[in-house]
Amino acid sequence: MTNKKEGNKIRFGCYIYQQYLEYKDIKRIAIECERLGFDSIWLKDNFTSSWLNAYFSNKEEREVLKKSTDSSILECWTTLSSLASVTTKIRLGAILVNLHRSPSITAKMVSTLDVITDGRVEFGLSAGWYEREIKSYGLLFPDAPTRLAMLEESLVIIKKMLTEQQASSFNGKHYTIKEAECNPKPIQNPHPPLWVGGGGKKTLQLAAKYADGWNYGLCTYEEYLSKLSILRNCCSATGRNYENIVKALHMVILFVESDNEIASLKNKLYDDNTSNNNHIIDDSGLWKKKPDLVIAGTANNIIREMSRYVKLGVNYFTMHFADVPDIRSLNLFARYVIPHFRNG
Repeated sequence: MTNKKEGNKIRFGCYIYQQYLEYKDIKRIAIECERLGFDSIWLKDNFTSSWLNAYFSNKEEREVLKKSTDSSILECWTTLSSLASVTTKIRLGAILVNLHRSPSITAKMVSTLDVITDGRVEFGLSAGWYEREIKSYGLLFPDAPTRLAMLEESLVIIKKMLTEQQASSFNGKHYTIKEAECNPKPIQNPHPPLWVGGGGKKTLQLAAKYADGWNYGLCTYEEYLSKLSILRNCCSATGRNYENIVKALHMVILFVESDNEIASLKNKLYDDNTSNNNHIIDDSGLWKKKPDLVIAGTANNIIREMSRYVKLGVNYFTMHFADVPDIRSLNLFARYVIPHFRNG
């Protein structure tokens, strides 16, 4: 994923949640991220905008969500392809839900976009969890062990198709390909960086076995620490060098310039009545229920929190800025935080 010289470099990606955003907003954010020196842009691989609330809801709350009407959300891979034409340096990535596409199609899409972007693609796979969304599109949603078995076969197939010069074949329990061609090959050699997203034990085993990087977040420090411990053990069991896997933390940030701003901005962020003014706020008041998931503070607060994870070995941060489409937090982060970790 990185050469030895850049191996310890801290990298920063802007994770854009597309729901409630128009394409012009996403395009503007992407162009601004490139100008400010972010390493990458990431999009969510969801088809409906209710994924965020569902992710943090219990069973009863999800039943209520089934009755809600979803707002618009642009499909991630199509949108990433469009961003390739308005950017020149910044990397473009997504953690894809394995159930959304067959692995052979995913491999072809990754290879194509890597060629179009001249080698700027990052991609990952997750087993998938949002049953309502997946079934609503007429896709199968098997039990968890089956989804994880499918994920492993997909990882094998995608790697084969991106790296083998001859046509690829694979005969598995869940997927079969026969002399599938994937040309042209990706620009990046041997293939674009492959991530695995998720925190289950089996997922971490797959990350240790197949992935260049592991991305996890929207959790407490203690939970992330425990997942790292499991990942280290999985690496030992598979003979993988733990240090060779890039560890990424996904976080939500609200940047302020002074402590006096924190209370007023948090009140605005958590106010259900302002849902039309900010795409991350919705009718269920998610961030009001989960305030610890938003790191709100000044540069010193955010640097202090991120430094805790750097000490754990985290060297990639994928951040959603809670005030988008406003780009205030984005700019403040680039002005104060990125230079601290790159030049400090």
